Amino acid sequence: MARIFVYDGREFPDPDGGMTVEEVKATLSDFYGEIANASVKETKRGDDTVYEFQRRVGTKGAHARSLS
Repeated sequence: MARIFVYDGREFPDPDGGMTVEEVKATLSDFYGEIANASVKETKRGDDTVYEFQRRVGTKGAHARSLS
């Protein structure tokens, strides 16, 4: 049973089976900064476990507008 990490359609092998998913996420965020704030979706693919990092949709920099 392998762990596979997916981000932006790319698969990454498990860097170290002793690392938690959050530790792997932190390691990958060194190369893909947006992973740091990504959510993680866990699914099964045969005997393997797939962890998909999904970008969170936000409203960075958005300001509330008053309706008057």
